[in-house]
Amino acid sequence: MRIVPLEIGRLESSARTLTGRDGRITLPIPSWLVEHDGQRLLFDTGLHADLQHGKDRLGALAPHFNPDLPAQETLTARLEAAEVDPGSINAMVFSHLHFDHSGGTAEVPNARIVIQKKEWEAGHRDDLIERGEYFPADFDIGHDVQLLDGAHDVFGDGRVQCIPTPGHTAGHQSLRIELDSGPVVLTGDCVYLEWMLDEMAVPRFGFDIDQQKQSMEELARHRDEGCRLLFGHDADQFASLPAELT
Repeated sequence: MRIVPLEIGRLESSARTLTGRDGRITLPIPSWLVEHDGQRLLFDTGLHADLQHGKDRLGALAPHFNPDLPAQETLTARLEAAEVDPGSINAMVFSHLHFDHSGGTAEVPNARIVIQKKEWEAGHRDDLIERGEYFPADFDIGHDVQLLDGAHDVFGDGRVQCIPTPGHTAGHQSLRIELDSGPVVLTGDCVYLEWMLDEMAVPRFGFDIDQQKQSMEELARHRDEGCRLLFGHDADQFASLPAELT
């Protein structure tokens, strides 16, 4: 069992919008490779490869984000650097379907999508698509889709489990992984940065702010019980991670 952190470029944006603090912020965009008992999954797929060449793909969101995606940091390039064939990935577990979490889906041709049913439905709502919140062309491109309704044991042995953490979006989920060294939770965008959990600082936007705070409190309980949390876009934490966690 191992987790390999993959940085699929970065996004620069307003810190006020994302964290409530002044200034600008640069966020790493992670995808997480999990290998277990001959199976491979990705938790999120990062930015779309087209964002190497500009941000027109972002549509209504383009004024708010500046992507930085060198060719050597696309999902395919990162997987190949880790000596993993993108075609060998069995599953893509999505925290949610925003563009910086589902953009690399086309690069993983043979995996099934594992996602909360509420999130899949939200990703196809016309009003949310028109606002630029979801881009179905990123994620609804012919993969098999496994729709979940709550917690889910991905491999059936208790080692990798989807944990519903709604609030940021209607069907957001996190992923708990039982490594030999101890349990880890990939928080996705339920918690962007470690200090935001410490201060229970919830972004001002999102599907349901109160619900997100409840989900953050649930993740804090996991941490209090000895679980290591790996946050959605924490540059300091991400830079400090080893090449793999086992």
